[in-house]
Amino acid sequence: MEHSHSIFFGPVNAIWDWLLSVTGLAARWGHIEVPDHVVMSLVVLVVLTVIAVSLSLVISEDNPGRFQMFFEELVQSLRGMIDSQVGKGASDSYLPLIGAFAFFIFLANFCGLFFFLSVPTSNTNTTFALAFISFFFYNFIGLKRHGFGYIKHFLGPIWWLAPLLFVVEIVSHNARWLSLGLRLFGNMFGEHTVSGVFNSLVPLLVPLPLMALGLFAALIQTFIFIILTTVYIAGAEAEEH
Repeated sequence: MEHSHSIFFGPVNAIWDWLLSVTGLAARWGHIEVPDHVVMSLVVLVVLTVIAVSLSLVISEDNPGRFQMFFEELVQSLRGMIDSQVGKGASDSYLPLIGAFAFFIFLANFCGLFFFLSVPTSNTNTTFALAFISFFFYNFIGLKRHGFGYIKHFLGPIWWLAPLLFVVEIVSHNARWLSLGLRLFGNMFGEHTVSGVFNSLVPLLVPLPLMALGLFAALIQTFIFIILTTVYIAGAEAEEH
C-alpha cells in the first residue's frame, strides 16, 4: 500500500526548491526532492526542540508545574532503567543518547495517529539510521572501555576456535542492528498500513480504538528499541571483556 505524503511535504519541498534556485544550485543539481520521511523527521526534531526550550523557560525547583513533573518522571524512569542494566551512575553518561532515542522514536511513531502525517519510522532509511547509531555507539563504548580486550571478546576463550567464533560473533553483532531496524520498521509500517485501511473503510467507528492501539504500539516499539540498546551498552561495558 502506498502512503500519501504528509501535509509538510509540499511546503518543505517548495522552500527547498526556492533555496536551490536562490543559491544557483538548481541549475547545477536540478530538482532534488526531499523525501517525506526526512521531512517528518525534521518536523519531529523541531517539535522536540520547541518542547525542550519551552520546558527550560518554565522549569522551577520550588514550584514545578505538571508539565515539568511529567518530564521529570520520564527522565527518572530512563535513569533507573539505564542504571539497573548498565550499572549505578551509568545514566550520567548514557542518558543523552537513550533519552534522544526514546523521545524521537516515540514522537515519530506517534505521528501515525494522525491521517495528515506520515510516520518517519515506517521507512527503513530512518529505522536503519537509528539502528546504525546504536550499533556504532555501543561498539565504540566497548573499545573505549576495554581497548584491544574488547576485540578479544569476539574470539572466545578457546584459541583454536577463535577464527570460527570471530565469524559467528561478527554475524551476531551485525544481526543486532538489522533486527533493531527491521523490527521498528515492520511494526510501524504494518500498524500505519492497517490503520489507513480501516480508516478508509469505516472512518466514523474505528479511529478511536485504532488510535489507542497505535499509541500502545508506539510506546512498546520505543521501549523495545531503547531497552535493547541499553542491554548492548551493558554488554560492551561488562568486565568479562
